[in-house]
Amino acid sequence: MKNENLRLIIVSGLSGAGKSQVMNDLEDSGYFCIDNFPPYLLTSLVKKMKKETNIYKLAVAIDIRGGHFLKDYTEAMKELDKSETKYETIFMESSNRAIISRYKLTRRRHPLIEQAKGDIQAAIKIEREMLSSIRDKVDRIIDTTGISPSQCRKIIDNLVAEQEKNNFLITIYSFGYKYGLPIDADLVMDVRFLPNPYYLEHLKLLTGETYKVEEYVFSFKVTEEFLEKYVDLLKFLIPKYMEEGKRQLVIAIGCTGGQHRSVVISRALEKELQGDGIRTYLYHREIWRHQKGDMENVF
Repeated sequence: MKNENLRLIIVSGLSGAGKSQVMNDLEDSGYFCIDNFPPYLLTSLVKKMKKETNIYKLAVAIDIRGGHFLKDYTEAMKELDKSETKYETIFMESSNRAIISRYKLTRRRHPLIEQAKGDIQAAIKIEREMLSSIRDKVDRIIDTTGISPSQCRKIIDNLVAEQEKNNFLITIYSFGYKYGLPIDADLVMDVRFLPNPYYLEHLKLLTGETYKVEEYVFSFKVTEEFLEKYVDLLKFLIPKYMEEGKRQLVIAIGCTGGQHRSVVISRALEKELQGDGIRTYLYHREIWRHQKGDMENVF
């Protein structure tokens, strides 16, 4: 065998949720990428790659156009486990509103639009139901609702780096409850109990990335007490997750609008958790809403 150290990433998920973007990012990271690949051919492809090529980084995108998707996908995963191939599965997800907006922008058709009799909402619902059992078993869910292509690229870059360096990766992101609960987080923390800078005129239009907002939030004793206790909890939990073989942890910090308190706490949390074989990646899901004109850059 030429190549027993093949690293495989399998990308699946909802149509319009960003699979093509992720595949482009993986290709830029040195992966040999194949799009719309039939699941039933996956084990044969892996064997051929190992035996006949020097390719050691392979990414495959599989979607519902790949024939008998669910049965073939399940069988392929079983065969990969038997072959002891190192692989990671990623599921791309997004809100209905974001998916519909992307289809309108690209003027492309949803692959299930005929089955749904022309109703794109129904097409998305059918696909969610079809893929629910796959979603429940993947290693990583990436929700692209409201994030830009550059933010997605950073997420993929960190996943690739984590896979290659074998470090534990913690992704921390802020969000606003008014825009919906995160669907890809392992842990969600609500910080709406902290004093809200939004009600102060000189802070209302700023974000938690500014020193003035950070100074205000941390001027209250409850903020320091909360951060200390939450960091202690996470430092207890993280080694337990690592012992169970978990390679990454996604922590979402939420406040009302995702502009002030959650941003401040997310930034502080990242500083506390860095080091000791742990890599961190931080992003803010709602910050783009604060920046005029950025709607065009959303997925």
